[in-house]
Amino acid sequence: MAGAKKESKTARASVRAGAGGAGGARVFGDMKRFTPLGGGFCYFASSDGKNLHLKVDSEELFGILSATEGADRTKINAEVAELAAKFGEKAPAWKALSEKLTAGELAETAA
Repeated sequence: MAGAKKESKTARASVRAGAGGAGGARVFGDMKRFTPLGGGFCYFASSDGKNLHLKVDSEELFGILSATEGADRTKINAEVAELAAKFGEKAPAWKALSEKLTAGELAETAA
């Protein structure tokens, strides 16, 4: 597969570590979709089981999240809102992403 990135051991371990803990929106059973990293980056566990290393404010991440539908979309929006509340002051990209997803959802329901 051309252009596919190989997933590192660190990425897998980080996402597994992020799956623990209590509360919050969960997808894939007990696993969270996002593992926040420093510098405005995160790991995102895609529905095909791959961990993507993306910038939180990237159009690529927004495009992936916007294409998600149904219950997964609700869980993702809740998880992004949780991260925005937790890291909003330190990493404003989470708050911006949450607002962008909410605005996109409002535009879809208005159409």
